[in-house]
Amino acid sequence: MDDTFELPQDRDPGDDAAILAFCLSVLAFGVHCLLTGFGARNGPGFAASWHRLPAAAVTGPVLGGLFTLGALTALVCALVL
Repeated sequence: MDDTFELPQDRDPGDDAAILAFCLSVLAFGVHCLLTGFGARNGPGFAASWHRLPAAAVTGPVLGGLFTLGALTALVCALVL
């Protein structure tokens, strides 16, 4: 048995970017859950919680946009890069 040490291969940079973009989507969803109580026991459904967002005219598009941006970026980075 040889006792040499070899470094593991580096991951593709697209994989790292995909992980970060996916974390952005999860963060946006988590903020939605914290603001509205969605996902709690006996909590409101998704549609009802979406209408309960504070300053819904601003918060809804921002959270929805961050989630969509993160999800699409994660797909592009994982599949293309």
